[in-house]
Amino acid sequence: MKLAAQPKQRRNLVAYASLLLLACSPLACATSADEVTEPDTASSSDPIIGGRNATEVYPFMVALSNGCGGSLVAPQWIVTATHCGSASSGRIGSTQKGSGGEVISIDRRINRRGTDLTLMHLSRASTKTPIKMAETAPTPGIRGRLLGFGCMSWPSCRNATTLQEIDLTVLRPSDCYEGGGTANDVCISGDATHSACHGDSGGPAITGSSGNWTLVGETHGPGDNDGECATTTLYTGIAANVSWIKQQIGSL
Repeated sequence: MKLAAQPKQRRNLVAYASLLLLACSPLACATSADEVTEPDTASSSDPIIGGRNATEVYPFMVALSNGCGGSLVAPQWIVTATHCGSASSGRIGSTQKGSGGEVISIDRRINRRGTDLTLMHLSRASTKTPIKMAETAPTPGIRGRLLGFGCMSWPSCRNATTLQEIDLTVLRPSDCYEGGGTANDVCISGDATHSACHGDSGGPAITGSSGNWTLVGETHGPGDNDGECATTTLYTGIAANVSWIKQQIGSL
């Protein structure tokens, strides 16, 4: 993966991607140019630790065809992680990984150079309601909710078929520096029994309350350099990238 990252950050990304079993082609992982406009192809992959079944339907939640997560931020645009590679489609607005919601094909991607942030473009507009994006970074100490279809246990992965949610705490960005984070990223608390895990990559960290959620981060990797799951989690900060995102999707 040709990301502008510290060595230990690269190791974490490789660990996340390898256990996801993603088929990451040179095209899918390239970040030498901001735009990758060719259609994507992908193979499927394995699908939060200590979470619970979703207590509501999140219309913006996306289950990508390759096992990663994503967030609908505009009718034809999904925010996800570059290290997830390619996906051929996304299931939008369902609490079930394999049914419900609406499935729409993905026809191109735009990678943000030097980050783990990718935009995926849908072949047609979704009827689901996008989530609003953070304009400022979340305040350390507030609640952050993580969503995903990833492993519900670790190191023995038990795959989720129903969307999982967990409420943890937003930490200072510096608490995830060991995992390769920067001041522009979002760090979420975690421990051996409460954490994001493999298969949650690219999915959302949100703040707010039912019907009024804000996307503050996109799942990037572990927040330290000691493990893969069951630890703090590093999220690519949305506020630091929101102007770029809006520019790409034409909403500025």
